[in-house]
Amino acid sequence: MQIYKLETEKNGRELTAHGNDDFPCAIYDECFSEFFGGEVPWHWHDEIEIVLVTEGATKVECINTSDIVQAGEMIFINAGILHKLTNASVGECRILNVLFKPQMLGGVHHGLIYKKNILPVITNKELQAYKFSDTDKTWHSLAIKELADAFDVWKTQSADREFYINIALMKFWHLFCSHQLNTASDQNTSKSNEKRAHSLLDYIHKHYEERISIADISNAANISESECYRMFRNTLGCSPNSYLLNYRLRKSVQLLTESNKRISDIAYESGFNCSAYFAKKFKLAFDITPMQFRKRYSITLGHPLANHLSTIQTKPDSFPNNIQP
Repeated sequence: MQIYKLETEKNGRELTAHGNDDFPCAIYDECFSEFFGGEVPWHWHDEIEIVLVTEGATKVECINTSDIVQAGEMIFINAGILHKLTNASVGECRILNVLFKPQMLGGVHHGLIYKKNILPVITNKELQAYKFSDTDKTWHSLAIKELADAFDVWKTQSADREFYINIALMKFWHLFCSHQLNTASDQNTSKSNEKRAHSLLDYIHKHYEERISIADISNAANISESECYRMFRNTLGCSPNSYLLNYRLRKSVQLLTESNKRISDIAYESGFNCSAYFAKKFKLAFDITPMQFRKRYSITLGHPLANHLSTIQTKPDSFPNNIQP
């Protein structure tokens, strides 16, 4: 099953439940063409994520780091890490990914395996992501094969496919911890960039409906406006203005497709003080007017494609220091 619609809490934490208490693990076969704009926007979750690219390439971004993962390569994304995935292919990008709770590997929190082999990894915020390439190291190839084989079994709907996934994850983790020596947590390493990024995004997600300025956003992390610009550019690859516009447009898409509210009301609820300005920015981003968009994709009009529209990438833009017109 593909998740077309990525919903998050105001702090950026993903709301989707991956698996359940009986089996806290979920496997997805996803095509980026099914995500509007070809991206999965910035978010984080408690689960560990492993992504295997089967077609094309994806750009995986974390705080201050990014990597291109090509077909046949795989990437580990640590629990609780803010990240974003974008199609880096000319054509389609397809991925197989597994998201699972750390307890899948080590059982209860107080267990020896969990304390010795799991906890040091997931508490190391310096270890945001790690790429595996079958042309790099032998153990990389082994790790990729373990997951690829498990994915193949999962697709067959085999009655014991949960066993295969669990065993593959255990083998993967053993290879990972045995060869990647920098998994131990370094308590002396500064984590200020990650904390600041979370604070900045948290403020935008909570106040996007209001008239906010760069000063307001920067104050949320107790940094200067110039530092706020630098943080966004260096960690998220965009300006705070562009991120806010992108987020407001994503919220407007949700309202357009899931409600019968007037477009002028949607503009205001999404943080735009002027419906004409909203229509202009919407048309610039999507090459279609809000009304045309609603007619084409609205759930209320019976178009299931609306589920595809929660991940949006807007065109670069620039704003004055006070973001609202």
